[in-house]
Amino acid sequence: MASVIPGVSVRTVFEPPPVLAGATGILGAVGVTDRGPVDPTPVGSFSEFTEIFGPASRFTMPELRAAFANGVARAVVARTAPGAGAKAGLTLKDDEGENVVRLSARAEGAWGNRVAVRVTQIRTLSGEGVKYVNLEVALDGEVAETIDNLVMDAASDHYLFDKINQRSRILVATDPLMEAELPSALVADLDGSGARAASALLTHGQAAVATATAGRRGRAGNRHAVRVTDGRASLTLTDGASKPTAIVRARTPGTGGTAIKVGVETVDAQTVHLTVNPSGGTVRTTANVKNVAELVASLASDPDIVAEVIEGGGLPAPLTATPLARTVTVTVSTEGSEPRRYADLADLDAIAKIKDSAVGFAKAAAATALPDAGDGTPLTGGRDEGPALRLKGDSDEDVVELYALAGVGASLGVTVTRSISTIDSATPVLNLKVRADGQDAEEYGDLTMDPDDERYLPAVLGDSALLRATDLFTPSRTTSMPAALPRRTKLTGGASPLASDYQDALDRLESAEEPDLVIASVGAQLDDAGVRTVHQQVVAHCTKMADLARNRIGIGSVTAAEYATGPKAMADHADEVRSDHFALVAPAGGEGAFAGLLAHLVFFDSPTFKTVPALGVPPGAWSDAQLEQLVSANIAAITKRRGLGIICVKGLLTSGRQINVQRTADKAVRDIKAIADVYIGLLNDEGTRNALKQQVSARLFQMAADGALVPSTDGTSPAFTADVHSTQADFGQGIVRIDVAIRPVRAIDYINATILVRN
Repeated sequence: MASVIPGVSVRTVFEPPPVLAGATGILGAVGVTDRGPVDPTPVGSFSEFTEIFGPASRFTMPELRAAFANGVARAVVARTAPGAGAKAGLTLKDDEGENVVRLSARAEGAWGNRVAVRVTQIRTLSGEGVKYVNLEVALDGEVAETIDNLVMDAASDHYLFDKINQRSRILVATDPLMEAELPSALVADLDGSGARAASALLTHGQAAVATATAGRRGRAGNRHAVRVTDGRASLTLTDGASKPTAIVRARTPGTGGTAIKVGVETVDAQTVHLTVNPSGGTVRTTANVKNVAELVASLASDPDIVAEVIEGGGLPAPLTATPLARTVTVTVSTEGSEPRRYADLADLDAIAKIKDSAVGFAKAAAATALPDAGDGTPLTGGRDEGPALRLKGDSDEDVVELYALAGVGASLGVTVTRSISTIDSATPVLNLKVRADGQDAEEYGDLTMDPDDERYLPAVLGDSALLRATDLFTPSRTTSMPAALPRRTKLTGGASPLASDYQDALDRLESAEEPDLVIASVGAQLDDAGVRTVHQQVVAHCTKMADLARNRIGIGSVTAAEYATGPKAMADHADEVRSDHFALVAPAGGEGAFAGLLAHLVFFDSPTFKTVPALGVPPGAWSDAQLEQLVSANIAAITKRRGLGIICVKGLLTSGRQINVQRTADKAVRDIKAIADVYIGLLNDEGTRNALKQQVSARLFQMAADGALVPSTDGTSPAFTADVHSTQADFGQGIVRIDVAIRPVRAIDYINATILVRN
């Protein structure tokens, strides 16, 4: 019940406190990045920019580097949506012509087509094996990176895939078969059967006739490969006691040697000669010989066959014409080492007797036929000690291997599901749940198999207390070392987003209130027409934001082709972007440095004849007459002057207004809007409206005291006027008007603005 006792009650109402002045020189930037969120994201340095948006972003948005170098303290980045363009790439083959490595530009866009690589092989002493390869990466004809000592051993610190993906700012390396394929969904336990040796089957037709097995158990055995080729067809000659005495071989390896027939004819009790019947040739007879040594010598110049002595045998016994029999040569390869070759093996027993340092051979039970020749077979299936599980992709190939950390005693299982990234709402990802002894233990989301992604599964599991992961790669033949590329070879297929994709990014940038400068990074991506289209979109964006009292100045540069053509082409560009909200900079690529200059200056200071410390591109080289043309076209020309360094000749917007004048007006409007925002809902009485007017006047007084606003030269007109009022019609609609007129430094007359506050 309300009190009925007489007395006095007090209600104190405080007017809103003054709002702090907003910062200036905050850059909004849109463009292609390596990775990162699509929502506008603030960054406070260039290193933070590349950390969030990926190392290749320094090449796709070079303007940001120049902007930070010249004075920008904070930027807000809105990237184009991922997948809008295409990444340039190049597939490297090995010496056997198989695709072994796919090199891709880290980011989408035509910039990747300017990347070229050269591969140098460092071979073993004999020249038959490859110890390692060196990779040189060039951008625009200049060496940008060198990555040396690359090998295909996943256990090595110089593993090609890991080293390129960790060190290169430009490229990523992936398996050309799997690329970034995701594992399929499954629920499974890790296999705890223990370590096993890698192996391969040697076959004749569909039947296995021999096995090759790594000498040691573990994944290291997967580095070995075995290749069977046709050897030199041969025939063993025996003496009268059936003791081997000589071997006759075809001079060249291959199945063609099996068409050669050799016979032994007796001349007398101590003398024989050979008959040689080559395929399609004329039968010929060797000289008469009395011992095996003379037999070998008699064939020294024969075009089809040679002979080798078997010690201890006598003169060959008579033999009807008999074809030479097929033999095979087995070559054992280990990445980075000399290949070991075991030549002209006549049967499976000879294969089983191979004494190789890394691989052992065994004959399959009941097998008799020699294995077929082939391109080579890698040993596979080697695994280290401890529970592990291989995950397959949609192609039914192994994509990644999960294995338990040493010392983990729990029984581990995983659940893999597919999803769409919660980071960019576009990229296919997988989610991984880890079970320990049947209980949920760890969970990881938004995982990919893209080595350039910060959610790359093997990298993310580096923080797991239970599991690790290895991105799998298996050679298809005997080697996986890239073949040499003696000349620089360019990546191809890079395609940039469209102008509409930049518009989408600008639309998203509208939600960020802080920027008062805007750049669209298009110089390295679009053709001249595309650049002009996006610059027009920036003009429209800044015009729209001015209507919302979030005033911004867009900055762009002329294109390289326009710069090379001359002032007229640059003036034509300026004509298409005339605005109080846009500055066109020359030379090409100078917009980032110019934005940094503006950010470094106090908002009411003119950039005219101010030094640009780190332009990042060569300054314009123009005659005085050409400079006059550029200034007349309202282009902010940056050139070099003796005694001054690199300077902006005149800081103009494309409309002809001086940039500092517009920035001062923009600053006043943005600050007044910030003050008005806190009065929304409180402006129903004259006293509060008067309080708002006092705070607006106080802010403009401070700008005048700082030197941003000045009275007329004759002193008859003040530096500014301000009024807060509402007509009866306005009041009915809940509208209060703030009318201001300000005279920025060097402005000839007042700049007027009306801000509507909807109460």
